[in-house]
Amino acid sequence: MKIRLLHKFVAVLVLVSVLPLILLGLRLISLGQLGVRTAIMELNLNKADKIASELNSFVKSADAGLRSSMNAMAKMDWENKQIMLAALLEARTEIKQISVLLKDGSEIVKIISPYGDDSGTLKKYPGTDGFKAAKAGSRYLSVDNKSHLAVFYYPFGKDMVLRSELDLVSFIDGLELKGVGSEGFPLILGADGAPIAWPAGLSAEEAAEAADWEISKNAIKSLSSGSAEFSDAAGRKMLGAYSPVLELGGAVLVTQPLEGAYRYAMFMRRQAVYAVLVFLALAIAAGWIFSRSLTKPIMALTRAAEFVAAGDFSRKAEVNASDELKDLAETFNTMVSQLQTYSDMQVDRIIREQKNTEAILFSTEDGIIMTDMDGKIQVANRKARSVLGIGQTEPLEGKPLSDKIASETIKDPVMDVFGSSKENYFREIEIAQAQSVRFFKCFAMPIVAPGHSAPLGRLIGFYDITLDKELARIKDEFLHSITHDLRNPMGAIKGFVEFMLKEIPGPITEAQKKMLVSIDRASFRLLGMINNILDSAKMQAGKMEIGLSPVNLRDVALRVNSLMESLGQRKHIRFEVEGAESTLVNADTGLMERMFTNLIGNAIKFTPENGVITTGISDDGDHVTAWVRDTGDGIPPEYLSKVFEKFEQVKGQKAGGTGLGLTICKFVAAAHLGKIWAESEPGQGAKFLFTVPKNLAKDEGGAVTVKEGA
Repeated sequence: MKIRLLHKFVAVLVLVSVLPLILLGLRLISLGQLGVRTAIMELNLNKADKIASELNSFVKSADAGLRSSMNAMAKMDWENKQIMLAALLEARTEIKQISVLLKDGSEIVKIISPYGDDSGTLKKYPGTDGFKAAKAGSRYLSVDNKSHLAVFYYPFGKDMVLRSELDLVSFIDGLELKGVGSEGFPLILGADGAPIAWPAGLSAEEAAEAADWEISKNAIKSLSSGSAEFSDAAGRKMLGAYSPVLELGGAVLVTQPLEGAYRYAMFMRRQAVYAVLVFLALAIAAGWIFSRSLTKPIMALTRAAEFVAAGDFSRKAEVNASDELKDLAETFNTMVSQLQTYSDMQVDRIIREQKNTEAILFSTEDGIIMTDMDGKIQVANRKARSVLGIGQTEPLEGKPLSDKIASETIKDPVMDVFGSSKENYFREIEIAQAQSVRFFKCFAMPIVAPGHSAPLGRLIGFYDITLDKELARIKDEFLHSITHDLRNPMGAIKGFVEFMLKEIPGPITEAQKKMLVSIDRASFRLLGMINNILDSAKMQAGKMEIGLSPVNLRDVALRVNSLMESLGQRKHIRFEVEGAESTLVNADTGLMERMFTNLIGNAIKFTPENGVITTGISDDGDHVTAWVRDTGDGIPPEYLSKVFEKFEQVKGQKAGGTGLGLTICKFVAAAHLGKIWAESEPGQGAKFLFTVPKNLAKDEGGAVTVKEGA
């Protein structure tokens, strides 16, 4: 996606000016919220500690007074004890009453504070936890959830308990519990977790609900002050601080909604957002004005450059500025003027060179098409149009090559050559005309400009090889005719030499015998060459008759080896055979012998002295593969496929022969629906392999096929 320079300028200015402000604002807001949270937590914690401390002091003071009085009464009689307790009640207004309990829990003495409202009736407390604890020798303090009185139980003398009621209500009222913030409140909890006191604006149901919070339960269990964030029953975020009231076994809890606690911080945040938005608007406006002053001249230069790129040199860049951009525009206008002058000078030369190029292309007898890399035609000469069947006046420039070739028999090889990346790759095209048939060699090569490695397009050429084909045909007919005419005289010569060697006409000397043997060998060799030429011609014309019968290829290989061993004795060559003992295949016995004879004979020519020639056969179930391997110099890689062509021999290797032996092997393999190929590494010898199907048969028309299901 293209982003205009104006937008980039605005975006950069906004990022540079506003983004740091946003990051700083967010950081400050975060620090502010943290500071507010810490301060509020500290404030609530101090409030909880203060209330808890006052409660603990109140209870400790009452406990100290009672203990002191009990110590003083230890050696007094009952009359003095009662006087002592009455004096205590008059002095300590917070103590509502004091009573002495017998071991069965019944009151025997009850002294009521003049400030109390008790009826004075004696009661029994045998089953209370405090009475049981005091009888066991421990002081016990509990809070009555209904009357909110703190009740002390002390061991008193032998088998007696002192019971005292402490007025917590009046003391807590004196604390004047108030709400915290808009919705926060303090809450005093007893040892059992029940609420003891709360502010006047909070209902008993709300206080009971607060007592069930998780933080309330943790506060009762805790031995030290603490604070935490939590959620109430409705899921609202809350801040809470608590402090234990160790004397009562309860705790003081101070809570506040998180939203209310952060109200000032949220106000700061909103103000910061407003400030950022204002600065953002100012930055965008400033960026827009500044970037327009920069991009407007650049856009003027861009529009002028577009006209120049289209060939219009009359347009100038008009820039109304007083900075470097005006200098750039003036330099650009000067450059355009010089380009116009240069363009006028080059037009005539380009037209002249184009006409010369077209003249060369259209005067050559070879067909030439130039395309881009996508296969769109740029230039096509007269000959190429004729070969492809395209009208001479039909417009071709910019048209896909594949769409302009009507004949499928021509399109396939042409597009194959166009898309191939093989070096020296070509296809032959046969075009039937009214009175004749013409043959063309179609090839392609990349078009590369000087100094560049990437191709600009493809050049497709059509070279007329009709004359070459005709000359090859005449040559084959000539060789066939000559060799056919030579075979009868050569047969007669060989026959007469054999008669003379058998001394049928009369005795011969030893020297004459050696001469006749040389003549016999030369005639045999010449007759083999003639037969190779004739057989090659027959096979190429499809006139070679094939007779199928079961053949054991190992026996054929052994037989040919025994016949060829005499030729290898002069070089002391060792012959070996590998593979299974019996490998049957339906084939022509004579052609299989010819195959092995040509391959082994070829190996003898190129195997050095004391070398080894190995013949092998393998069976994979459906096909039989045979090979002949030598220990010669090997075949260069570029000749591995060429050696099977007629009259083709490896340059630099003088081994004699016509160059038709391997060609005949290729025809024999093809006639048996198989294939032949060579494998070699220079200096490591060569290996020729051929494979044929096992279940060959002839159909009703006499053609060789593979028998199904055999």
